[in-house]
Amino acid sequence: MKAPKLSLYQVIGENIKRRIAAGALKEGDKLPSCRDFAEELGVNPNTVQRAYTQLEDEGIVFTIAKKGVFVSSARRPRPDRGQMLLSKIAELKSLGYTREEIAAALGAVFADTPTV
Repeated sequence: MKAPKLSLYQVIGENIKRRIAAGALKEGDKLPSCRDFAEELGVNPNTVQRAYTQLEDEGIVFTIAKKGVFVSSARRPRPDRGQMLLSKIAELKSLGYTREEIAAALGAVFADTPTV
């Protein structure tokens, strides 16, 4: 099964969701401004704005005009485990790991005998 390719704004949104799920971002926390976050990430501010808009559409964040974007109290997102797994495997592949190396590492993890 091939991992679906995510747009940059989707990657940013997923990373924010993971930070919320992990407790690194909590209810009421203010997210960086689009301009500041874009500068930090080295992307266009419109990309960050699109990520924030998607998160707001999902009820994960809310915007207060002239104040900023904040983590919502509505719900804590649960990470999509299947998507997270595919994303991690795709990341390993992009780093140059072969199918065999990834499979061997998985085998070692589940055999509780690390060989890597």
